[in-house]
Amino acid sequence: MTIGEYELINEMKVERAMASVAKADGTFKDSDLLAEYDKLGGLIKKGDDKVRIGSFFDFKNKKAFVKPEVFLTFNINGKNVDVPADEPTPAIVKAARVAEKEVKEEKVTRRGKK
Repeated sequence: MTIGEYELINEMKVERAMASVAKADGTFKDSDLLAEYDKLGGLIKKGDDKVRIGSFFDFKNKKAFVKPEVFLTFNINGKNVDVPADEPTPAIVKAARVAEKEVKEEKVTRRGKK
């Protein structure tokens, strides 16, 4: 399911979150659904990037953030690094994506040469 620029990956958790936040007429606010889904620990992606759990739901105060604090999580040299979503993607992540794409293209090329 997609809400704005965010993709909710786990359909079972989407259904659980919808059941929790839906009003009697079956409607819900997108922000409420994002917070409830986040509370359930569902994977949220923004494009190809993972959104850190706790970006929409404040686990410390046990309530949804009024203004979400969205962070994207990148694995850099085996370490998870959280970067605010409104900051540019780190150059090392861009370089890793280029390298990954080249490896995939090379595998496809090798398969075609059999």
